[in-house]
Amino acid sequence: MALDLLRRGGDALHRQGQVWEREKADEVFGQALAHWQDHGFGWRSAHDKATGDWLGFVGLNYIESDTQGLGTDEVEIGWWIIRAGWGRGYASEGAAAIRDEAFERIGVDRIIARLQPPNMASGQVAEKIGMSFHCDTIGRVGEVLHIYALDRSEWSRQPQSDE
Repeated sequence: MALDLLRRGGDALHRQGQVWEREKADEVFGQALAHWQDHGFGWRSAHDKATGDWLGFVGLNYIESDTQGLGTDEVEIGWWIIRAGWGRGYASEGAAAIRDEAFERIGVDRIIARLQPPNMASGQVAEKIGMSFHCDTIGRVGEVLHIYALDRSEWSRQPQSDE
């Protein structure tokens, strides 16, 4: 299971301040599958176009009610890429495609990203796809989170790319 690969590799999950046991990875996978069934969108596996190798996930989901100041109607964009894919543009490419899906197919008015302050690489990805810093807030375990946001009007003014 892909979440188990991330769990065992630990890169993305350690950066989020937690290490998951197999049962937690299975639980999160079940929640992700249920989100797809309920809403018609969610997390997608990311693969290298040339080799087909699995790289991680990119996706959209409604956030849970565990982040101060954000409602459960907010759609979050996110990316988890394994260490072997870091610094090669995979997160930016996948995030740009999922961003466009959010506004085009799903029809959202805004997307947000919740980022831990030390994760500067994800902040750069968020900015590269047109998001900007919105505010700081507190997450589910009391951690500080940077919130980045992009609304439909800002997205529609961006030059379209072929990523």
